[in-house]
Amino acid sequence: MSLFTLDKIGPWLTPLLLCAGAQAHSPYLKPNTFSAEEQRKQVTVEASFAEGDLRPDVAMKSDAFHVIGPDGRKLALTPAAALKEATYLEVPLGAGNGTYLVSSGVRKGRLAKGVLRDGKVHFAERAEDTQPDDKPIEVQSITRADVYVSRGRPSAADFDTDGVGIYPVTQPYDLYAGAPVIVRVRDSRQPLAGETVTVIADGQNYVSHKQAEQDFTTNAAGEVSFKPKTAGLYLLQVRVRRASADNPALWISTTATLTIEVQPQP
Repeated sequence: MSLFTLDKIGPWLTPLLLCAGAQAHSPYLKPNTFSAEEQRKQVTVEASFAEGDLRPDVAMKSDAFHVIGPDGRKLALTPAAALKEATYLEVPLGAGNGTYLVSSGVRKGRLAKGVLRDGKVHFAERAEDTQPDDKPIEVQSITRADVYVSRGRPSAADFDTDGVGIYPVTQPYDLYAGAPVIVRVRDSRQPLAGETVTVIADGQNYVSHKQAEQDFTTNAAGEVSFKPKTAGLYLLQVRVRRASADNPALWISTTATLTIEVQPQP
């Protein structure tokens, strides 16, 4: 599996990704359309990190960009343009009509120093912030960003994926304001219970009554359900932290996101 090291996008970003708050920089993919007409042969996807609204701030780089077509075939993607604040992908829709998964793939970041306190990972910037019972650990950051787009008539979106990801149980082309949206957090198709999914509404810089971020906890099936108040783009984010299977002093912190488009009620 091809992994990209985050030192190429700035050493300051890794600590932000490891922070608990969703207001840290989040990875995202944003296509120029979620529903392409049948005659359209490609879509353009913006890949970046943002804080709050989906405005590019730090370009996302990855050796693992790819698209999976409705035929289940995986195609590696090479960026068409790589700028300082955003990377742009031209994603071919050559598998015909149906739904495609565009992904950054699994991206490996730097190691960070942390402590284990009461079974949870903490990051102490100063020595005086530590407590006597803290256990020093190292934390490896992993990120993944996904988005689904359709060409012509959509198809079921259920693809095999590696690592932690957010899977849309409610099909991504069938999301409406005020209606339930169900997603499942899974690790290589296995559901993850007890994880927190944060829902972030885009475009809050332009509204007088802002939508606060919402947190939901996955059930035994790894699922959460929420009702988006308004049409627009939403970023769903989960952060999963686990001790390494072969090294208890090394923890893996995986941040996965899914960008969705919510339509107005018909």
